[in-house]
Order: sequence, then structure tokens, then C-alpha cells
Amino acid sequence: MRASAVALPLLFLPTLALAQDRGVALNMGRGLDNGMSVGWTFKENWTLRPTLGAGYSQQTGFQASIGSTVLRSFGFGHRVYGYAGAGIYYGSANTGANSPFGGRGQNPANTGVNSLNNSLYQNPGNIAYVTAPLGLRARLYGNFEAFAEAAYQKTLSGQFGLNQTGQFSGNGGQRFGATFGVTMRLE
Repeated sequence: MRASAVALPLLFLPTLALAQDRGVALNMGRGLDNGMSVGWTFKENWTLRPTLGAGYSQQTGFQASIGSTVLRSFGFGHRVYGYAGAGIYYGSANTGANSPFGGRGQNPANTGVNSLNNSLYQNPGNIAYVTAPLGLRARLYGNFEAFAEAAYQKTLSGQFGLNQTGQFSGNGGQRFGATFGVTMRLE
């Protein structure tokens, strides 16, 4: 029932103007969703944004994720359009040196300042979550666009880290935040 409550408005969003042509775009963002993603507009105004990620840091160790978001675009004119979507993601992470869950170099008897620092780099382990983004894009020049996207995310299992760039509010089970970036349409 909840999935249909999110998906139904996507089907009926008004198409005020042509928002997106078919093609592929490369997104680069910073905020709640950091990094790069590829968007495939498979049908006029419908985009699939699959994600396959892997990374490593001293704080959290090895991390990998997979998921996808479906977006429905609606235009406000020739150069500006908005979008809304829904997606699901799964992530798996190893423990790192500063993780409170153990790992390389972790001292179980940590107290004081080191414990405080470790709590800032929580490694949530495995996590599955749903996301509901809402954004606005504007064509800058040629095939380049700028975007601002806000998203509500809720875990199905696991917990979010508490110190995420772009996060405005939330806790380990749900959060709200924003991502800003640029897009290059590869058409």
C-alpha cells in the first residue's frame, strides 16, 4: 500500500512542457548523495537512475551499494524542469579503524576523546533504505545542467550514519537532506 501511495503521484504529475528527451546523462553531486551517477531517460520525461558504488576510507573501510531510482520529470519551460521519484538501495560496509563496531586498529577499551571521535564516524554495517527525491534542474549552456535535489530516506534494515554531508535532520532510521550538482547530457 505504501509503495503505491508513492508511485501513484508520479504517474499523474502534470507535463507542462517537454522536460527531458531520451538519452543518457552523467550526474556529479555533493551532499546527501555524493559522487557520480548515470541517468537514462528511457521514455520522454521518465528517467531511471541506477547506482552501483564501491569505496574505501580509513574511517569506514570498504563500502559497496546497489540500487535504483525512477524519476518523473515535468517542465516549467524550455530551460527549467522539476522531477520527483522513488527508489530503493542496499549497501554493505566493512568496519574501519574508527568504527565503533570494531575493525583494524580498534581498541575495545577506548574511552574519552577517542570514543567521541569514533561516534562521529559510525559505520552502520549493512543497510537497505527507500528514498523519495524531489528536485529542480536548469539548463546552463548546451548539454550542461545544474540541479538541486531534496530527499527523504527511510531505512528498511540497518542504520544511517549520524554525520552525513547534506543532512538537515534525522536519526539512524530516517533522514532528510539535499544534494547539489551538475549534469552533462551525453545524448
